[in-house]
Amino acid sequence: MDAKKSAKGTLVTIRFLWVLPLFLVAAYFLYSGFKYTRMIANIFLGLVYDPEPEPLQPSVGEKRAILDSSDREIEALWVEKKGSAEIVIFCHESGASKESWEKYAHFLPGMGFHLLSVDLELTPAGPGKNALSQWPVSGHVEKLLTVIRWARKAIRPDIRVVLFGVSNGADVAFAASFLDPTVKAVVADGLFSMKEIFRDYIRKWAPILVRPNLFGDNHPRVLVNGFTHLGFWYAQVKSGKRFVDVETLLKKPHVPLLLIHGADDDYIPPSHQAFLQKAGQRGNTSCWVVPLAKHNQAVLVQPKGYEEKVGEFLRSLGSVPCEK
Repeated sequence: MDAKKSAKGTLVTIRFLWVLPLFLVAAYFLYSGFKYTRMIANIFLGLVYDPEPEPLQPSVGEKRAILDSSDREIEALWVEKKGSAEIVIFCHESGASKESWEKYAHFLPGMGFHLLSVDLELTPAGPGKNALSQWPVSGHVEKLLTVIRWARKAIRPDIRVVLFGVSNGADVAFAASFLDPTVKAVVADGLFSMKEIFRDYIRKWAPILVRPNLFGDNHPRVLVNGFTHLGFWYAQVKSGKRFVDVETLLKKPHVPLLLIHGADDDYIPPSHQAFLQKAGQRGNTSCWVVPLAKHNQAVLVQPKGYEEKVGEFLRSLGSVPCEK
């Protein structure tokens, strides 16, 4: 009997010795997940985007004030093309304004489109606070959807809409295209994925901040992806904002999409561009990468080519008016 008790006790001890390391490993990963998720999200949210504002210049277009559901005014610039059933709605980049439409899209009224450039700025943050204005959020998308609904009501109910966005305006335009069937195509100059930016931050900071560093400089992709999704979620919880998840949208069926990038873009580097192209390869996506161009500079490096490429894309849709 004593031998049986001894054997049973030994078996329990062996099982405990097996379970204890697994428990300790699980506890370490839970602790690390919580710690490093907060850390990378805080670094991400701590970025203060303060671009030098472009000087305001007189811009072609009639000023319009569009009311949203709360009777707040959305400022816009309107260029009418008599008799057209096509409209391009322009979404500016962070740090720019609705007047910047001419820099990128001055040729579109000549192609027979109405042009409406929208002020997408939301309520600014208080003194010393980060407005996170560089990141596309659901509030921007809702604002754009209000403008699309206004176009249907004010111009004609069968209006065909093309969205043209730059940088975070491109993300906003692409997200809105899933929520209103009036949108027939999207031109996206400088589209980016916030999650891919998260991955870049994790790859950069993990070898420095993670202790013990079990993987050196080459962290497994599954681990990076796990922390990316956790960090993206936590950043939304902490900021109280819902960010646009571009890479998830790219994998869904979507309207024709033209991606424009600069080959020398240090904000959306070639690896990021390749990631976007791969994510969108199952959808109706075409890409144009401009040599020597940095972020949002394709139009400056190749102005004629820019006009030709965008015009070619719009004509390929079939319902686009001819040049006049």
